[in-house]
Amino acid sequence: MRSYWVVSPNVNNDHDQEIVSGWRNASVTGSAAFMGCAPDNEDHKGIGKKFAHEIAPGDVILIARRYNKQSEIVGFGIVRDKYKTSVKKDVRIPEGGSFGSGRNLSPFIVQSRPPASIPLIQALGHTTALARLHPHTRKAHLRVCQWMEKRLGRRPDNDPQTRTHGKPGGGSEDIKIVASPRNHQLDYNIRTKEKVEKAEKKEAVLLMRYRLWLKRQARQLATAKYRKLQCDGFEEERRNLIEAKSSISREHIRMAVGQLLDYAFQGEKEFGKPNMGILLPEEPDPNSVDWLQPLKISLIWRKKAAFLDNANGQFT
Repeated sequence: MRSYWVVSPNVNNDHDQEIVSGWRNASVTGSAAFMGCAPDNEDHKGIGKKFAHEIAPGDVILIARRYNKQSEIVGFGIVRDKYKTSVKKDVRIPEGGSFGSGRNLSPFIVQSRPPASIPLIQALGHTTALARLHPHTRKAHLRVCQWMEKRLGRRPDNDPQTRTHGKPGGGSEDIKIVASPRNHQLDYNIRTKEKVEKAEKKEAVLLMRYRLWLKRQARQLATAKYRKLQCDGFEEERRNLIEAKSSISREHIRMAVGQLLDYAFQGEKEFGKPNMGILLPEEPDPNSVDWLQPLKISLIWRKKAAFLDNANGQFT
């Protein structure tokens, strides 16, 4: 009979959100859970030893924690082998970070937020980096475990339907949520026809893959119309405003910033202040985009089959 475990995403008990976000990205790209304590370390109530030796192949690990009285979740998966003390070459751990051991998870389900009906917060009452769920004696634990089992074997839902923001029968006539267009809007003024078509194709493919990534988490990416303008993506539940670009060049990023600020200003009355993010085909050099932080604009990028962000999973 399999057991269910909860592992915290702040591997070395770090509270720096940038470091926690880095470990989250490492778990997503590596499909793995990490533990800061060494496998044979007897400190910290033997957590490192328990993580490496008590968790057995076939068990389920949930990477999550309680933070600011809310539940934060990275994902969950089935343990497939013994513990490891190294990561694959394409998995990047936070700068200056280290870990005691890791467990590979397959399948691994990325999940940024549990459904409202799942009492995850009640299963995260522990303060240690590792805890065991007890579905046979606690109802909240049972519901969380049943939900994970269902997600580990389910297929994505159908695409979201077009819908209008606001109360039934009401809403602004000029600003609304609509289905994502097949050919999204691009604002290139000085470009050859060939370059426009090439950029349009790259952005369309990038958006399609990002939309499918969210869809696997039962999340919906639509878009928002601002009178005659239309953004690339809008996730209404999280108020995530997305602008996609085909390149990580400064020119493209500057263009995305202007569009996001414009859309955010126009839609604030209808949607509230959004979380702004630029969707890119790869991760840019951090030093070239550090100017975005004061503007509260985050970055989302593709990493092989996954998407990562620098906002602790807000967009991924």
